Amino acid sequence: MTALPPLPAPPADPGHERHDRATAVPWAALAWSAAALALGLGWLSGVLPLSVADEEGFGSLFAGRGDALPVVLVLAMGAVGVVCSVLMLRGGGPRAAQAGAWALAVLVLLVFVDGNLLALFGYTMIMPVVGWIVPGLAQTWVTALLAPDSLTGLFFMAGVGVWVVAALACRRAGRRSCSLCGRSPRWSAAVERGTRARALRVGRIAVAVGAATALVYPSIRIPWLFGVPVGMSREDFAVLSADPFTLVIGVGLGSAGIVGAVLMLGLVQRWGVRFPRWTAGLAGRRVPVPLAVVPATLVAVALVAMGRSAVTESFAAGAGSMLSSSTVHVLVFSSMGVWGAALGVATAAYLVRRRSECGRCRRGLPEAEPRDIRAAAA
Repeated sequence: MTALPPLPAPPADPGHERHDRATAVPWAALAWSAAALALGLGWLSGVLPLSVADEEGFGSLFAGRGDALPVVLVLAMGAVGVVCSVLMLRGGGPRAAQAGAWALAVLVLLVFVDGNLLALFGYTMIMPVVGWIVPGLAQTWVTALLAPDSLTGLFFMAGVGVWVVAALACRRAGRRSCSLCGRSPRWSAAVERGTRARALRVGRIAVAVGAATALVYPSIRIPWLFGVPVGMSREDFAVLSADPFTLVIGVGLGSAGIVGAVLMLGLVQRWGVRFPRWTAGLAGRRVPVPLAVVPATLVAVALVAMGRSAVTESFAAGAGSMLSSSTVHVLVFSSMGVWGAALGVATAAYLVRRRSECGRCRRGLPEAEPRDIRAAAA
């Protein structure tokens, strides 16, 4: 008797796709939480030095509050993180895990990530140029990068990313959306085109706000090239300009703000999807999404932290003791929080707009450039 061919397997229902217990997201969240517990226990026992910003740190929330507060908070975050991670592994995204993940992301960002992180990123950006000019700057930068408080700040910045991704994973699982691309079972081509059009509109508004605020910091540094002090007295500027290397560093950091404003435009322009003609060897090729999203996300987190730190510093100093020059700097550095929030929104809109057909659920449309998105929405 001839054997009958096996029946074809029924197609998988992507709308009822459950969160895989072996996926990287909950395990990454669990690993970060375990590391936070270990860090807190190390601080508590004295095995590790307390490596959070203290009285000398810019925008520290722990100044004058002793060593117990950061230890307790880190241990509490680690414990809550372990509970949320276990819930994710067991249930696939309950509301309690999602709420806990969002709360942890916000707490870590607003409490443990401070303005020192942006300073570290800023010097990293200008190091390939200024590092060759200013004697000893490269060594100082390496020392600062490997300092315990810098490494701790990078750890907490990673925690922000881990918990935001975990919260989104919980939300997708709760809605029974695709765990890879986030598209819901009610997806259609019309819905996708509408989503892309809204993402482009939101991204343009965010880029306009972000680019405008990005130019605030250069506006008080670039004038140094012409001997014009902004935000300080002429006496203080004379002392500062006596060291030409200080001017070089200040102008270099201001130039980094201009570069950041220009790069933000790529989040809503064609050259953010395809490399422009002036990029030798890359012209016309597709821009990898992580190449734009990862650095933009890191900078957005650092900018929001700087804005929060500036506000904290202004309250700590007291309004009565603030000079007019320091008030200018408080406003400038506080505006970086707006820049960071706008950059975060623009990056999220860019990520949504760049989604193509999903390799897991098979939903989606071919990737489109901004002009094609506008034409499809018209």
